Amino acid sequence: MLKSFLHGLLLIIPLLTGCKIDRDKKVDRAKFQFEIGDDSELFFRNVRQIYYDRSSPDGTWQAYRFGDRYTGNDRPVIQPVIVINWLKDEAYLLIETNEALGQEEFLEVIISDSTSSRTDTLILKERGRERMLEFGSKLYEAVMANYKISVLLEDSYIPVLTDKTDREALRVTMADYYRLTRIF
Repeated sequence: MLKSFLHGLLLIIPLLTGCKIDRDKKVDRAKFQFEIGDDSELFFRNVRQIYYDRSSPDGTWQAYRFGDRYTGNDRPVIQPVIVINWLKDEAYLLIETNEALGQEEFLEVIISDSTSSRTDTLILKERGRERMLEFGSKLYEAVMANYKISVLLEDSYIPVLTDKTDREALRVTMADYYRLTRIF
């Protein structure tokens, strides 16, 4: 009886620790692409898409917004959206903001590492799939490193992605995008 219990425990432990999928993986920019493979598409459709709100204005592409995200407008929010073009078998990353940041001409973000006093300024003026993927990836790396992130709003920098829900929504969406396009 004890032997069966120990065998069962040995099987369960890897499953429980395996739930932190992709938390330690680094973003490899050399692998950036937009094509999706059949296996990653199946994984996304069968396992991951249930965590997203879907919309498809014309039926040729679908936008996936993480379901457990902040949808209010009383504070600034930056969130990635996975956009899949089923006709081309490609996925893109769209960087969206809520209404609180809607009047800004462009996105300017400062990422601060308090341990080394290093800061990095990101600016997203022109939208394009490469630019949004790079911008989202830098935000993802900052969230994973637990750096402070602030966004320019009406001539002052306001902390953003401070709430655990916001950070987790960004982390999960980016990891799903990376798996979908085989970056991870």
